Amino acid sequence: MKVKFSGSVHYANGDPFSDVVVRIYDKDATGKQDDDLTIIPGLSDAQGRFSLTYEPFRYLDYHTINVPGTPEEPFNTPSSGSGLRLPDLGDIYLPYLQFNYTFNGLIRKHVAPLRIFQTEFHLPENPPVKFLPSMHGFRFTNTFPGYFLPFSTPAFMRSGKVSAKYGLCGGMCAAAYDFALAGRTIPQKNDIPHQGTRLQRYLFRRQIDSLGGMAQQVVKVAQWTSMPDGTLLGIQAHTATEFDQFRLKLDERNLVVLALIYEHAGTLKQLSRLIFNNHQVLAYACQQAAAGGVTINIYDPNLPGRDDVVIHSVPVVVGEVTLPSGSETVIGLRSTQWVGGTFYRDVRGFFAMPYLAERPPKRI
Repeated sequence: MKVKFSGSVHYANGDPFSDVVVRIYDKDATGKQDDDLTIIPGLSDAQGRFSLTYEPFRYLDYHTINVPGTPEEPFNTPSSGSGLRLPDLGDIYLPYLQFNYTFNGLIRKHVAPLRIFQTEFHLPENPPVKFLPSMHGFRFTNTFPGYFLPFSTPAFMRSGKVSAKYGLCGGMCAAAYDFALAGRTIPQKNDIPHQGTRLQRYLFRRQIDSLGGMAQQVVKVAQWTSMPDGTLLGIQAHTATEFDQFRLKLDERNLVVLALIYEHAGTLKQLSRLIFNNHQVLAYACQQAAAGGVTINIYDPNLPGRDDVVIHSVPVVVGEVTLPSGSETVIGLRSTQWVGGTFYRDVRGFFAMPYLAERPPKRI
């Protein structure tokens, strides 16, 4: 039974993705090759639309049981052998779509389950964008009233010594990326938006988004603030691992919201006070520096209009681990923030925060 299936494929931000080859497979048990159910593959057009044809019953695997034949059985002779094909009743139908495409010159593959009523699919990449803080960043500074966390905090985190102006740095970073992806000019306002305005509410909502569901990223910030520096389990080693995970995104002109860990807290009391001094920025490019180091270009909401804000990271040895094949040196990253070629402050570590593109409000 041939079945036609139509749908559309998009970038992560919702823009259509063309020239994507789409096939349908059935997931088989571990160790077995998945069944290709496709008869005619789909190819997405300029609007991301595709149509394919597949055969669902191709999913069923069979077992062959050899039965000794006799000369008297013309269709089951010893010379030709015989086999009784029985369906594998344990083979469960688990269809999925496979998307094959080229992004920035690299061949990519993405899979998604085939679900009833779902016809729109999103790939993990956003369209490449060109970004400069002077053109695509907000013009006002990040000095909104409130705490680093835009919601009521646990009792142990409250402190009378914490400034009441920590702002919406993560919301400003996410919103700036939203506008760049949408191809829209960012609001050209120099004044900080007042409480309750459309822009302030939008930035507030995007701030919460940047902290993840159930504020998971707040917990991660707290954990990193409490880490030591140059040890095997320290913040420099973790930073090197994180950078390796998101560097490809920057090479592909996909921007990354970063948490910058400025502070170190040795006690819960210190953490309740110092966690709010950490920061969020938007990384938009990186270059290899001398001696294995790296320079990351960032939009810092605390420094509006500056295209010369960077993070310099250099490799440092944080220890050795013993493996069956011998010892191995573990490398971390020691980082600093610079503005206009001048040292700005130390950065103990950084990691990527979640970002899911959103269309900016039409009226803002």
